[in-house]
Amino acid sequence: MSDEQKKSKFGLGLLLGTIIGGLVAFFFSPESGEENRKMVAKKLKELRKLLKDADVEKKAKEIFGEASSKAVHIYLQAKEWLIEELAMLKEAVENIDKEKYTKAVEKVVRRVQKEVKKDAKELEKLKKQLMREWEKLRK
Repeated sequence: MSDEQKKSKFGLGLLLGTIIGGLVAFFFSPESGEENRKMVAKKLKELRKLLKDADVEKKAKEIFGEASSKAVHIYLQAKEWLIEELAMLKEAVENIDKEKYTKAVEKVVRRVQKEVKKDAKELEKLKKQLMREWEKLRK
């Protein structure tokens, strides 16, 4: 399989995962579609602000052993998936507890493993880095 085909598959998987995750959140919510969209948009904005990274390349290098554009992309994608997972929780950002946060991190790490095929050592480092983000959320 060529690199182009791999990139295409990854992009398609990313798109489908995002769409499916969004649909699940909306179908299982008691609020109207408009209220849901506003709530999720507000939460996404708040979470992105709270979990903003200053030195993405350094973190990608710590996790994947390199700061290539692919490594940076994987790290940023994992962060975005985490933010989306947290935004789908019914609680306000300040009410997300560590147990729910940990479950969201574990789900994201499994997703990265499936879609990007990284080894266990790198996935463990990614999980630890995402867990350090918990402190940003708590402040």
